Amino acid sequence: MLPSHSPVQLPGEADPDTLDALLDSSRRLGVFWPLLEGTAEPGSAPGGPITVPARTRELVAGMAEYGL
Repeated sequence: MLPSHSPVQLPGEADPDTLDALLDSSRRLGVFWPLLEGTAEPGSAPGGPITVPARTRELVAGMAEYGL
């Protein structure tokens, strides 16, 4: 099914191939990705300390990007 009209890119808008531009154009058309109502609610803090298993720490330490 083809859209009834194509969104037009206005000067100064983001690149039409970016995800942000695609979401914005679909919102203007009133289809897909409805606007969120209100603001995002912050999540609750974890109940206790967050621990990382030793095997996982060793794996990450062995990666060139994170190695010590």
